[in-house]
Amino acid sequence: MDYALQVKGHNPIDFFTFFIRDEQNKILGGCSGCNLYGCLYIDQLWLIEHLRNKGLGTKLVHAAEQFGKEKDCTFATVNTMDWEALGFYKKLGFKIEFERHGFKKDSVFYFLRKPLL
Repeated sequence: MDYALQVKGHNPIDFFTFFIRDEQNKILGGCSGCNLYGCLYIDQLWLIEHLRNKGLGTKLVHAAEQFGKEKDCTFATVNTMDWEALGFYKKLGFKIEFERHGFKKDSVFYFLRKPLL
């Protein structure tokens, strides 16, 4: 981290984690990642199955985006397989930046990007 500051003037990387919890404080879902030199990188997003499609994933992504804006990130990135959450991220305004092919069973790994205004 010090090297990036010394060579490029980059601030240290800040990590984030947001959780959805129940009344007993049990974790039911979460979102984690970091700000990476002007990019908000969403590394993990998950919800237990019965809470999906209720707007909670959107709330977690919006919390991450707010974190990114506070850290002066100009764009957000996330990765997903074709059988995971591609439609969800597209609905939130992410666009496919590039695809990686060659995975078993013809799966495709998508790299998505969204501007943070």
